[in-house]
Amino acid sequence: MEFKEIMLVILAGVLFNNFALERFLGVTPLLGSRGGAGKAARMGLAVTIVMLVTAALAWPLQTLVLDKLNLGYLQLLAFVAVVLAVVYLAELIVNRAMHGSLGVYFPIIALNSAVLGLAVDNAAEGYGFWASMAAALGAGLGFMLALVLFSGVQSRIDEKYVPRAFRGLPVSLLAASIMSMVLVAFK
Repeated sequence: MEFKEIMLVILAGVLFNNFALERFLGVTPLLGSRGGAGKAARMGLAVTIVMLVTAALAWPLQTLVLDKLNLGYLQLLAFVAVVLAVVYLAELIVNRAMHGSLGVYFPIIALNSAVLGLAVDNAAEGYGFWASMAAALGAGLGFMLALVLFSGVQSRIDEKYVPRAFRGLPVSLLAASIMSMVLVAFK
């Protein structure tokens, strides 16, 4: 795969096929992002790293084990196991290195459907190893962009001017839908 194609896959993951805003995968952290842009960026970085490691492990699992042994029906179960193992190992490493400062993110990442969706999409598209890694990087950066932008939008919503029926989750869903409409312009 050429450099130009890799950059196009990354750009497509960030803008055109954004997991959070277009595919609505991993929406829970998006709607709960009320800790500012810094916290959202750390969460997005953690998700990006988990996506990259998951893609690096899921590709050989799919091509060397599941495809060779005709065990495609176990794909989802195998990918769930990979995601959980990656999140568990990442949590062990981060807690040792950073004394648990990012530990609150890992249970959320373990249940994040965007990470699992990426592994399944890469297998369905038949991507090679480097294309899978580029797709993981693009999806992770797109997820981080969505988290940071949405945390900024959330911080600017003044609840006292929002009608009582729309306070909380309803106004967050409205804001997310408006942000996702922006991506339609890129198609």
